[in-house]
Amino acid sequence: MLARGKPFQAVLRRFAGGRSRCAANWQPTGFQRRSYAQRLDEDDSVLEAEWKRQLLSWKTLGLFTIPVIAFGLGTWQAQRLKWKMELLDDVNDRMHRPPIPLPLRVSADEITRNEFRRVLVHGVFDHAAEVLVGPRAMEGEPGFIVVTPLVREDGSRVLVNRGWIRRELKDPKTRPESQLDEPVTVVAFVRRAPRDNAFTPTSDPQSSEWFSIDVPRMAARANAQEVLLDAIHPESVTSVLHDARNGIPIGTPLQVDIRNNHLQYLITWYGLGVFTSAMLIYSLRKPLTAAARIRRMRDRAGRFL
Repeated sequence: MLARGKPFQAVLRRFAGGRSRCAANWQPTGFQRRSYAQRLDEDDSVLEAEWKRQLLSWKTLGLFTIPVIAFGLGTWQAQRLKWKMELLDDVNDRMHRPPIPLPLRVSADEITRNEFRRVLVHGVFDHAAEVLVGPRAMEGEPGFIVVTPLVREDGSRVLVNRGWIRRELKDPKTRPESQLDEPVTVVAFVRRAPRDNAFTPTSDPQSSEWFSIDVPRMAARANAQEVLLDAIHPESVTSVLHDARNGIPIGTPLQVDIRNNHLQYLITWYGLGVFTSAMLIYSLRKPLTAAARIRRMRDRAGRFL
């Protein structure tokens, strides 16, 4: 080891002098000459360029179409709701009008104008041409819909949807009370031919398999007018139980419930539009500048100190 004498002190002086000369000759580089604020401004310019690129991207355009479509469908449902409410008011008015005799000849335009209007029709059921449509469930119990031609006083025929029967009473011999041959007066609603959906199987008249009320084919088979009437059943619990037990078809109730879900659809689509709009605005918000981020960090740190 070197002793701490004059030789050691000379080494220290030489080392200190060398460092002093290095410090005196040092010059900052271009990057070091830039101020901290300038570097922050450059970072902000990069972030803003990236933000503008994101605004004009295909991804943003795709996200923008979601709330536009949702608000468009919501507006369409609002128009449908208005139309449905007017339709329900019209139908409710027709239902509560006094029943009128059904003309002997009924055109398609008259059926459309008077749908859900109560009518009186007199005649004799042709049980030999009876058609069972189904299966159909009522209160969870399987069964069938009975459609029977009604022969009127002039020999013309109309189709009457008499109502629902239990599956066990499919054979007419098991329900003699429903096979009466004397003249009857039926109170019924005028109905248009129902539409089949994509999931309804095709009926096969040759094998007497009917999965839907196909008015044109049923009318051709029974040599009847293309007129469908829904028989109205008395609103009595006792009569419903009695008729179900004895195979007498349970017809349509006096107050028909027509589905109206347009308000739910409207709320769903508008809610989706608001939610996706908020997400779009949040994802495309302009990034904070460096100075703003520093202030936020200081504010947060001040709350914990």
